[in-house]
Amino acid sequence: MNSNLGWHALALLVACIWGSTFVASKVLLMAGLTPAQIMTFRFLIAWLLMLPWCHKQLKTNIKDELWFMSLGLSGGSFYFLAENTAVQLTSATSTVALLVCTTPILTALINRMVYRSEHLSSRFMIGSMVALVGVSLVVFNGVFVLDDDPLVIILSVAASLTWAIYCLIIRKLDKRYSSAVVTRKVFFWGVITMLPVVFCEDLDISILADPTVIGTTCFLAIVASLGCFLAWNIVLKRLGVVVTGNYLYFNPVTSLIAAYLVLDEHITDLAIIGCILTIAGVYLCNKKKKGPSSRRSLSRVLF
Repeated sequence: MNSNLGWHALALLVACIWGSTFVASKVLLMAGLTPAQIMTFRFLIAWLLMLPWCHKQLKTNIKDELWFMSLGLSGGSFYFLAENTAVQLTSATSTVALLVCTTPILTALINRMVYRSEHLSSRFMIGSMVALVGVSLVVFNGVFVLDDDPLVIILSVAASLTWAIYCLIIRKLDKRYSSAVVTRKVFFWGVITMLPVVFCEDLDISILADPTVIGTTCFLAIVASLGCFLAWNIVLKRLGVVVTGNYLYFNPVTSLIAAYLVLDEHITDLAIIGCILTIAGVYLCNKKKKGPSSRRSLSRVLF
């Protein structure tokens, strides 16, 4: 993992795993759990699993704790509520998927506004446009259906913006705290800020005894939450928010493949072309001139 290629590969892996969580979440929704319950269970389990080994740098000041709470809101409760509520309000889920996939561009633009010394190259902008066109073809998969409900659009864009904000706050904190500490705080505050919603919902306890529900929840908690959030926060520190964010374009690609394998959904020729364009766009965005790169051990990044 000493080369940037390794970190790029890790970012791609995380994006692909997160893309597959659409299918896993759909399984839990069909079993009777709500979006708020799903997020709370996956974050709570991930947080508990981190307790035995994430024990350094736990002392924080009030100001930083407020920033950590903002991470829990932007990367956890608010993001999931905005996105899933938008999905529940529309039959054209492709609208939500497409708007949420504008996250990499929004992240780059907001990062440029905050850190004016960082410029966006023409190659990056062209690559982003190519990737977004590719994502559009993947998301619609040959069926072009858009929802013009303003609330759906607002919630979808809000989800995209909150994730962009999450990545920028990570950048603010990662100089003083390890990725492990930041990730644990995200889980903690994500659960705390989601609890008011969960307490207002009914829960059939018998659902939690279903082996499929247990296995799917463990996948979301251990792999998609604990493993992926930790890995993502590390990669953000190594590659930066703009480069790392570009890999989110692969989410719909993985979702399409997972839906084909698990849910037996059809893949059109347009979707395949979209996959190719997405890959080409991300390549253009992240292609840079060769130069010296800093190296640090994984243990130093983690702790």
